Amino acid sequence: MINSKTALELQGVAALGGSLEVDGSRYTALELQGIAATLKPNAYLKVHNSASKTTMEMQGIAAMKPGQVVFA
Repeated sequence: MINSKTALELQGVAALGGSLEVDGSRYTALELQGIAATLKPNAYLKVHNSASKTTMEMQGIAAMKPGQVVFA
C-alpha cells in the first residue's frame, strides 16, 4: 500500500498504465479523484482505509472511472 508518494506522482504512474493501492486516509477525496481520472483501461485504484471518506466522497472517486476503483 502506497502512502509515501504525492498525489501528483501517483497520477503520473496511473497515466502510464499502473495500478495502485493507496492509503485513503493519506490523500484527500479530490486527490483520489485526480488519480482515478488518469487510470488507463484495465488498471485499478484500490483505496485502503476508505472509512476515512464519506459516502459522497467515495461516489465522487468511483465516478471518475466506473469499475476501476476498489474501496477496502
